[in-house]
Amino acid sequence: MKLLFWIFSLIALAGITDPPVSGTLRITVENVKESQGKILLAVYADDRSFLSEVTYRSVHQEVSQSGVVTVEVPDLPYGNYAISLFHDENNNGKIDTNFMKIPKEPYGFSNNARGVFGPPKFRDARFSFAEAAQEIRIEIR
Repeated sequence: MKLLFWIFSLIALAGITDPPVSGTLRITVENVKESQGKILLAVYADDRSFLSEVTYRSVHQEVSQSGVVTVEVPDLPYGNYAISLFHDENNNGKIDTNFMKIPKEPYGFSNNARGVFGPPKFRDARFSFAEAAQEIRIEIR
C-alpha cells in the first residue's frame, strides 16, 4: 500500500514540474503611420501554408495611435513560425493593392524579411519561438 502511495505521489509531482510547452508571443509593430484601422496578423507554421489563407493562428488588433502597436498571440505552442501582417487602414478586411498586385497598405514580415520581386520565402521570415514570454519586432513599410 505504501508503494502505491509513493508511485502515485511521484506521478503527481512529475505533472507539476513539466516545463511549459506554450507561451505568449508579443509582436511590436513599428512605423505605424495612421491611428485608425486594424493590424491583421497571420502566424504560419510551415512553408506550404505561408501567405495562404490557411493560417496557424490569426489576430486582429485595433489601432488607436500611430507609432508603435503591440499585438499578442497567447497560448502559442513552442516551435518555428513565420508572421505576415498588414495595417488595414481603411478597415475593409483585406490588403489593398494596385493593378500590379503591389500592396498599397503598409505590411511586414517576421525578421523584417523582404522578397525580391515579390514576398519573402518562409525560410527568410522563420523564427524560433521557445520562451514563455517572447517579443519580436516588425517594421511595416
